[in-house]
Amino acid sequence: MVSTYNIKMAEIYKISLFLLISVVMGVFFGSILDIDLTINREHISMTGIFWNNLSIGVILVLLTSLVSYPIILFNGFFLGLNIFFAIQLFGSYKTFLTLIFHTPLEIIGWILCIIASKRMFIFYRSLLKKQLNINVLLYILKFVTGLILIYLIAAIIEYNVFQLLGGSEWLS
Repeated sequence: MVSTYNIKMAEIYKISLFLLISVVMGVFFGSILDIDLTINREHISMTGIFWNNLSIGVILVLLTSLVSYPIILFNGFFLGLNIFFAIQLFGSYKTFLTLIFHTPLEIIGWILCIIASKRMFIFYRSLLKKQLNINVLLYILKFVTGLILIYLIAAIIEYNVFQLLGGSEWLS
């Protein structure tokens, strides 16, 4: 039964392709919008970034892939929109510097979240059949632990890079 929980490379490629398509669609959609852009200078904290990403990730795992897949693809679409708008506001260089260090980790977190949420769906289905497998539950907890580590590292990087670059003043 645990073999159905193993990660296959084809699964990672498929999820990555869908994420890439959603990001590209967001960039394209942003390019056809005519919006008067302004800079939002809100305070960013490392713990705020971490808890936001982690809470969303864990909730999506618990709600299974029926919910997480569309929400993460929608998140990819908004990443594309934000990339396009950030380039419009700050230029390619600043946008690149603020995204290059942490965004790949967050995308890995998104992929892991979708994979874990698919496994959670299988786990719930087995519970409905009154089959509780502790090994499978431990396997899913490993996914969640991976999410915690990825989102923690990404939050540390995102916050520190942003501060090293000058914080909100740097974006003006």
